[in-house]
Amino acid sequence: MAAMSSAPDIDTLSGDLNIQPPAKPSITWAGIGLAAAGWALYALLYTFFIVRQPSGPPFVPVFLGQLLNSLTLAVYSLPVWWITVRQMDQWHWGWTLAAHLLIGPLYSWVGLESYLAFIRQIGGPGAAAEMTANYQWILFGTLTIYAIQFALYHLVRNVQRLRQKEQQATELLAMAREQQLAALKAQINPHFLFNTLNSISATLKRDPEQAREMIAKLSRLLRYALDSAQRDQVSLGEEIDFARRYLDLERHRFSDRLDAQVQVDVPEDALDRPVPPMILQPLVENALRHGIAPSEDGGTVRVHVTTRENQINVRVEDTGMGPDTDAPLSDANDGVGLTNTSARLQRTFGPDAALHTAVNDPSGFIVEFSLPKNGTPGA
Repeated sequence: MAAMSSAPDIDTLSGDLNIQPPAKPSITWAGIGLAAAGWALYALLYTFFIVRQPSGPPFVPVFLGQLLNSLTLAVYSLPVWWITVRQMDQWHWGWTLAAHLLIGPLYSWVGLESYLAFIRQIGGPGAAAEMTANYQWILFGTLTIYAIQFALYHLVRNVQRLRQKEQQATELLAMAREQQLAALKAQINPHFLFNTLNSISATLKRDPEQAREMIAKLSRLLRYALDSAQRDQVSLGEEIDFARRYLDLERHRFSDRLDAQVQVDVPEDALDRPVPPMILQPLVENALRHGIAPSEDGGTVRVHVTTRENQINVRVEDTGMGPDTDAPLSDANDGVGLTNTSARLQRTFGPDAALHTAVNDPSGFIVEFSLPKNGTPGA
């Protein structure tokens, strides 16, 4: 039998994806526009603060002066942004904070001195007398602006990282779901082939003609199994036809010990309901393996498909030995069976589609599940 593979976990998938850290931030036109709007708003607000003072100067010259101050600070912000936001993007936050504690006072002092020098150049030595008198407060205000703007830069960067992590988590979950479904398919199909070939091998010497007939039937089953393995969904009608052919093939193996029946009582349109491929075979195989095979008298396997309200109910029951002989739900020895089938149904249709089991009266075992009649897979 082919080795059974376990479903991949998120850590394994993240290694397979070779997830890279987010690209370093870069200067964009949108970023320039937002920064320019922010600095213009700062200049406007600071102008209103100045002109509203008693005997405040006219609005226009103050606003032009503040625009010049904003331009000076914005220009000096570029190299600081390049160091603390871009170059230190992957550094520990403690190193970034230390860099700001060193650069912030220098930025404020250089920015203020540059602005004062320009004012003196235009209006003479006395033009900046009032600013010089309030030098410490203006320096503190410039340092506050530094703290606010780079707090915003880092906030935006952290939001970008968070969004990327959320996107990566979504991609990982989607890949995990796909690989888990693929692993479950890979576990079920080899198990089915192994049992069927064993049955043919046991028949070959006893009745070659019957063995050839079984091989022909098996080829049709394998064609469906191989084709369906490439599809995420097949119709319920295809699965019912497969169950019929499968039981017909197994009737050769069990001879008169098996009475197999497939009963369908659903509208024709319900047979087009999409379901995961190879979803009925493990249920039927479980009934044969744990119910009919251990019983000396054999028994009956029935597949019932009915419609109730807005649900399609699928039931596989047998009149064999029942769950007291073995534990069909655990299937721990080979790692396949009802547990994997239930997992496939839940991953496709949600938790309400899980398998339900019960003891059949007077003997045997029942496995059943329900699907929304007109719902869409992918809960």
